[in-house]
Amino acid sequence: MHMTQGEDLTSLLNERKEYICKSKRIVLKLGTKVLLSHYLQGGKDGQIMRLVDDIAYYHEKGYQIAIVSSGAVGFGMNQIGLEQRPADLKRIQALASMGQSLLMQKWNELFARKGLKTGQILLTYDIIENRKRFLYARDCMLSLFKYGAIPIINENDSVAIDELKFGDNDALSVLVSSLMDADLLVMFTDTDGLFTKNPHRSHDSKRIGYLDRIDKDIFNFIEDRQGQLSLGGMTSKLQAALRSTQAGAGVVICSGFTPDLKGILDGEDIGTFIKPDRKYQKKRKRWISFNERIKGKVLIDTGAEIALIRNQRSLLPGGVVGVEGNFPVGSVVGIYNTGLELIGKGISYYSSQEIDLIKGQRTGNINKNSVKRFYHEIIHRDNMIILKEETAHHGT
Repeated sequence: MHMTQGEDLTSLLNERKEYICKSKRIVLKLGTKVLLSHYLQGGKDGQIMRLVDDIAYYHEKGYQIAIVSSGAVGFGMNQIGLEQRPADLKRIQALASMGQSLLMQKWNELFARKGLKTGQILLTYDIIENRKRFLYARDCMLSLFKYGAIPIINENDSVAIDELKFGDNDALSVLVSSLMDADLLVMFTDTDGLFTKNPHRSHDSKRIGYLDRIDKDIFNFIEDRQGQLSLGGMTSKLQAALRSTQAGAGVVICSGFTPDLKGILDGEDIGTFIKPDRKYQKKRKRWISFNERIKGKVLIDTGAEIALIRNQRSLLPGGVVGVEGNFPVGSVVGIYNTGLELIGKGISYYSSQEIDLIKGQRTGNINKNSVKRFYHEIIHRDNMIILKEETAHHGT
């Protein structure tokens, strides 16, 4: 983590403003705690209507803005006077079913005041695992923009089981950013951004206006708070921000209790801005990066590890020493070195059974009758992301 002061900070804040003012595709993430504070504590629309006004203002200017909105379960709980979120999945699904229509009704009412329409998109985690479904969801969202509608996206909690859940809407917001090739993800939360200390406990904490990258050190001083309604804390926000910046979208973490979208998009020093690093510029590699639940493991030797990390090569059968799991062709699998360390992920041209047949062989020596299709690579470089940075290279 890098924090600067004086002239350096001014320069970085100017860089932040320059980037944000060029951003035209925006994802806004509103958590349950933030969203329900506007609706359920007094029922006033003042602050949330200010946000809708800002969205309408930029919509008129040609911006494409999508909203990732939590709150379905919370709205369902409020409807029947339930104060504590149940642990039973079936009850959570029922509450989501009750609350989802109320949530969309509210969004429709708010945007109707500005003459705008909305479109609802409900997603489950398997959209990540199926590339075709991923692209269909992308087409749907982009078509909503063409119709002049505001996409409202939420996890389909009424049917999602544990295996199909994102975990929280922080992760979902990053997926949506990737779906629409967003320039900026704005995460409205219960704090004004990232601080040097917990601002709820320390009076001398200072807000960090600009963060050039997220590294391991930053997670060490995060003190998370989670409530009955919200699942994600600041650690979840930072993990989402890391993935968003890797995929090429900048991130702003800021207060959602008094949302100032116009100030943010005008480049004002609000919340914490995290610079994108554009690690995975190709759309297919972004999709691979979101596939956290790999279908199997491909074990490689040291020579193959060097070829992948240092020389940016494809993975050939000769460098493979083993395979674990049972997976079909086209699965996203993990690539592990001799120390069983995950160094990358990629789309396999071969099934696990086929890899077991051809592992360790030179491409020219493979009996092509033993596999249904023949490829020179097990995982092509274009279908692979490397997660481990090369360490020995600096000394050579």
